[in-house]
Amino acid sequence: MPQDEYTSAAVSFEIQLDERGHFVSIIPYVNEKGKLDKQIYNVPKQDKRSGSGVNPYFLCEKAEYLFGSAISLREVCRDGLRQLWSEVLVNAGTQSDEVLALHAFLELSTEQLVEQLQLISDLELQDSLKTGGLCVLKFAPTGKFFHDDPVIQQAWENYYKRLRANDDSARIQMCLLTGEQISTDQIARLHPSIKNVTGAQSSGAAIVSFNIPSFCSFGREQSYNAPTSQKAADAYGYVLNRFLADPNHKVRINDTTVVFWTESAKMNEQDLLSSLFQEFKEKADHSQTDEESIRERVKSAVVRIRQGQQFRDTFHDLDVNTTFYVLGLSPNAARLSVRFWYTGSLGEIGERMWRHYHDLSIDGLDRSPTIKELLREIAVGHEWGNIPPNMEGQMFRAIILGQPYSRSIFAQLMNRIRSESDDPKKGLYKIGTVRAAMIKAYLIRYYRARKINWEGELTMTLNPQSTSVPYHLGRLFACLEKTQVSALGQGINATIRDRYWGAATATPANVFPRLLKLSQHHITKDEKWGRNNDQRIAEVMNALPEQFPKRLTLEEQGMFALGYYHQRQEMYTAKADQ
Repeated sequence: MPQDEYTSAAVSFEIQLDERGHFVSIIPYVNEKGKLDKQIYNVPKQDKRSGSGVNPYFLCEKAEYLFGSAISLREVCRDGLRQLWSEVLVNAGTQSDEVLALHAFLELSTEQLVEQLQLISDLELQDSLKTGGLCVLKFAPTGKFFHDDPVIQQAWENYYKRLRANDDSARIQMCLLTGEQISTDQIARLHPSIKNVTGAQSSGAAIVSFNIPSFCSFGREQSYNAPTSQKAADAYGYVLNRFLADPNHKVRINDTTVVFWTESAKMNEQDLLSSLFQEFKEKADHSQTDEESIRERVKSAVVRIRQGQQFRDTFHDLDVNTTFYVLGLSPNAARLSVRFWYTGSLGEIGERMWRHYHDLSIDGLDRSPTIKELLREIAVGHEWGNIPPNMEGQMFRAIILGQPYSRSIFAQLMNRIRSESDDPKKGLYKIGTVRAAMIKAYLIRYYRARKINWEGELTMTLNPQSTSVPYHLGRLFACLEKTQVSALGQGINATIRDRYWGAATATPANVFPRLLKLSQHHITKDEKWGRNNDQRIAEVMNALPEQFPKRLTLEEQGMFALGYYHQRQEMYTAKADQ
């Protein structure tokens, strides 16, 4: 991490100067595809710029400041740069070759700059320079960057300390992050820009900013309203930007960018967090995977749970005392909003994660779904962009704190089941395995929070001994649908599920007498499977009361859907597999 007098900067160009301050070459940093890229350097401190005023940086600057009107940009920027660099270089105790080269560069006229640019660059490179990427300077005779030269570094540090000492330091305020009592000159006037947040400005957005009087209090301006030491602000900005630039530490869920990390340097402990969020992608070359890797163990958690394993058995090599952090950020104009923030130990999150997968475990679920995969089930068309706002925070909060899943998520899931139909070509089903697992997990947590012991009712597989009427109604509906398909064939335009699902789940008494009467026609017509289907219907009817319920609550509709799924799994799963 950079020292107080320096900052980390993403640089796009390298400009090499000789001992006379003349250009030797301008090298753009490009990636393997030939597109402009960036490299990170620790350079002299760069305070955040605001507005269109002139605010030059030392030794790492945009082409507008380095060349001014020589590339048809503002000459006033180069004038400002000359003044700053000259003031800094005055502090250099030794007039080394590097210091003399910088002085010579500052003395170049516009005509000399134009002439040298024409010799070493073409119009395409000059246009690239105008895009605004930062440039660093290298001393060609030694091949070292000017910002790494000890003499120039000492000159900059002396200048920076003197500049800070001249600021108003009469008032004392407390840093909100560290609790230290610090003078005003040590407080960050502007907080660092946070980049790589989905939907935010590409140049970065601030978590803390005050730009109109109504946001300010007690006559304070800018970030003095939320006093944070410059050192603390630089630290959180630097670390957060590093994490957000690393795909292994962040994931996008709808409009929220989730960034996560642990205090441990061990990758396997970091992988436990990332496995909660990131999708499990199959290897393109179908090569053999490491079954004992953290990601594979999380991926197979639902299978291990069916085998009776516990979290500490499966992840015995993790330090359960390691602290983890999870931050959710979303764009809000030029700022960032903190959607959620959680911290705790890996042992805590691990046990709750295991409970989450235990609640989800259901017949047919052979891989642990990530949070993104669960939320996709409540999105219209299973599209990521259609995940309702705030749902990702609600889902993660429920998992991380061991709380019931949000009722709004459950209501949205039931709406999607009611309104959608199967699309086998895309592998999408009205009540697929993941949706059934979500219903089971929601109901378990719903009743657990109310101290109602229903875990014996909500089993992984078909439960003929259940005492839930809605559950058996769902089973009956699956049997009636099977009877129809057996009699009329798979090619029918619409099954009773397509026509009657909504009414059957909401007002069973109005629908089931009609469906039972219709089933008798199907049984009579089906010479091959009619008798078996009739017997199955009779078995389920024995578990139901004489009168069908008039209405079902939302939770009872969930039990209906779960019974339907379990019965279909029982009917369509080969006996050998069972």
